[in-house]
Amino acid sequence: MTRPFRLFAILALLATAARPASSQGTGPLAALLSRGANPDGPFAKRSMATTDSLVERAREQLGRRYRFAAASPDRGFDCSGLVKYVLDAFGVDLPHNAARIARLGQPVASDTAALRPGDLLMFGRGRSNRISHVGIYVGDGKMIHASTSQHRVVETKIPTPGSSLKLRTVRRVLRDSTTAKHGSE
Repeated sequence: MTRPFRLFAILALLATAARPASSQGTGPLAALLSRGANPDGPFAKRSMATTDSLVERAREQLGRRYRFAAASPDRGFDCSGLVKYVLDAFGVDLPHNAARIARLGQPVASDTAALRPGDLLMFGRGRSNRISHVGIYVGDGKMIHASTSQHRVVETKIPTPGSSLKLRTVRRVLRDSTTAKHGSE
């Protein structure tokens, strides 16, 4: 964008924002203004670059060994340690416990059409509602998690209803300023 055009766009935005609400209409600018103040700036939103970076950071851990209560590449990871380590790089401070992580963020439908990369998949075993495992959704029906059975961090398809791991809930902990008004953070 050229400098004169950018200056013109800023002035137009300021002039429009200064008008009374009744004259703002229903266009894209009105929709932008109706979202309210955004702490990351008026045009900020979670970009594909953020989710791509998150998936890339999670994939960098593939093959690292599984180790109970560990949360670093050099020591290894358990499931919640991996999630904590990956999301910490994006400013999300999570507890090192799958059941406690399951209480954070916003619930998301467990349908793969509603999932976004970075959503946390919470699992239990058998008929119990107890959360005992967590993974990171990376897209295309796949997740990355620290597998106790494979003794390492792996990328796998989301377990199907017949498997020993039962999907109990999905949580969205990444802040998405474009949907904050609708309850997703």
